[in-house]
Amino acid sequence: MIAYQGYAGFWRPGDILADKVLSDSQKAETLLHWRRAVARLAPLASAEEREAYQKLTMELSTALADIDNSAPTPHILPRRSLKSSQT
Repeated sequence: MIAYQGYAGFWRPGDILADKVLSDSQKAETLLHWRRAVARLAPLASAEEREAYQKLTMELSTALADIDNSAPTPHILPRRSLKSSQT
């Protein structure tokens, strides 16, 4: 088993983040699927390979956090009436 054989056509988690076609939710879903696959495979790997799987898990978690942090925040309107005051 090789930890860094890629997933769904992507070599590294950063490649998913850089993809211009996928939406943020699609990127997150792909990263989550990859992380689950790694979690299932890691216990079957040798001790040396498990270290690589742990590093990959960290990369996947960091990529997921990057997506979460890049989510747009709602615009907060000032505390005043939106109606124009005509006096």
